[in-house]
Amino acid sequence: MGDFLTTLFGSAMHSSAQGFVGVACIWIYFAVMIWAIVLRVRRGEHVH
Repeated sequence: MGDFLTTLFGSAMHSSAQGFVGVACIWIYFAVMIWAIVLRVRRGEHVH
């Protein structure tokens, strides 16, 4: 997982403006996904 994030960040720094925006969107999506997972676990929604 760490290699994935460092590669993504390194590639974003060497890409075009469109590539940088795309990578930024991936980071935002990743952060929202992690936030939603943590929220569901805290609420206990993952248990059926």
